[in-house]
Amino acid sequence: MMTVNGSFESTLDKKNLLYLDKQLVVRASGDGSVRLIGQIDLTNGDAFADTLHREWTRPGTGTVDVAELQFIDLYGLRALALLSDIPLGRPIRLHNVKPGLRKLLTMLDWPAFTIG
Repeated sequence: MMTVNGSFESTLDKKNLLYLDKQLVVRASGDGSVRLIGQIDLTNGDAFADTLHREWTRPGTGTVDVAELQFIDLYGLRALALLSDIPLGRPIRLHNVKPGLRKLLTMLDWPAFTIG
């Protein structure tokens, strides 16, 4: 177990662990989606985006569960939005979006995201 932003996160199951730093854990799901746990900002946005870029070169991906995402700044959102061009310009599908993030995405009106 480790603590990411005050929450315990198991790192024992390395099979589906895609990315890990002091703020963020990214886990793959069996259906090709990813789950974000923690915070994304200027300090880890590029590394996080590089990880997803590699993960999403496979077909059937582009879905992100953000239920456990505690914080994302505009740099992190931009890094995620840029991934919508991979593959073939599909938008990033966000699931379990909290009201604050939903409001921000509605105001930004970026075609890079769909909320489901």
